Amino acid sequence: MNYLQAFSKAERRQALAFLGVRVLAIVLLAAVLLYAVAVTPGVPYHVRELFGASPTPGQALLFAVMVLLALGPPALFGLQLIRQPNIWAWLFPLAMLAHAVLIFLIFRFATPIASVHDLVGMPVWPLPAELERLVRFTALFLVFSMAIAGGTAMLYAITRSYEPLRVLWWVFYSVLSLAFGYWIVIALAATDNVTLLLRGEANPLSWVAIALWMLLMAFGASLLAERLSGVFTGTAAAVFAQVLLLLVTYGAVFLATEPAVASARSNLSALEFLLSGSRTEYVQGGFMLFGRYTLVYLAVMLLLTFAQYPVWAAYATRRFARRPAAAPLGTVPDDAPAEPSPRRGP
Repeated sequence: MNYLQAFSKAERRQALAFLGVRVLAIVLLAAVLLYAVAVTPGVPYHVRELFGASPTPGQALLFAVMVLLALGPPALFGLQLIRQPNIWAWLFPLAMLAHAVLIFLIFRFATPIASVHDLVGMPVWPLPAELERLVRFTALFLVFSMAIAGGTAMLYAITRSYEPLRVLWWVFYSVLSLAFGYWIVIALAATDNVTLLLRGEANPLSWVAIALWMLLMAFGASLLAERLSGVFTGTAAAVFAQVLLLLVTYGAVFLATEPAVASARSNLSALEFLLSGSRTEYVQGGFMLFGRYTLVYLAVMLLLTFAQYPVWAAYATRRFARRPAAAPLGTVPDDAPAEPSPRRGP
């Protein structure tokens, strides 16, 4: 649909107002969620340390903008991969790469250097330290952002909207990003926290499993975001999918993470280490561990849904158009004006 032709000037203002109010609401909701995470006792200390010793609402708002900028655009790029002309199949990886570099710059200057090193490890290559951090962060981030893009692309492929076979382009680029990320993060850098926490010192299967976890989370968020936007139908199916994905993602992250992280003080599993609320009191397996994972699942799913919602809400603005696109997505409306036939000479 050509939006300049489908919307009059007044309708464009109405659509922008519709979208603007919802985006503002999403940013504020994300800020409230992140502030609650920062000040609630028992939240994994690795997460709380990102906010510093005295988190503030303003800091939570800034983090909300950062998180939405990190998680939202990949979903849009995945959507465009399915919807746009074939040239987008070549532009898609460039857009993903540019986004990863932008997020590194934001992350680098908005968080303590210790948090950067916790994520990508200390510099070890014979390169400028900042360049090494950029390369390692980009390689790691692309694994997760490709999975987020895949959540949207999968939803369109399953519903057979637009060009579903273009999801094969996403599969191709995902394999490349997984291989590139493994080569940079594991083979060349042996990043401490990654090799320590992923099963088998970050063997290829655990690397794929953690990407699968992110893909499933992103797919679940796509289901919720499109339902909130009213694009598709099936609320009961979306809710059932969340319950099913809770169990499946728990299995995926369990298979991806190390069952016994040996140290001088403990022999915890990676999940127990990651989900514990303090450095002195660690959660010990069983129902308590699953309960903590459930809370993390809900928080991550909400943030991913918030990040994807503007993408779906933007599509939902078609309701204000004089000739909105008809279902299924991507089809030409029955009442679309026919192209004029070429004038014949006398």
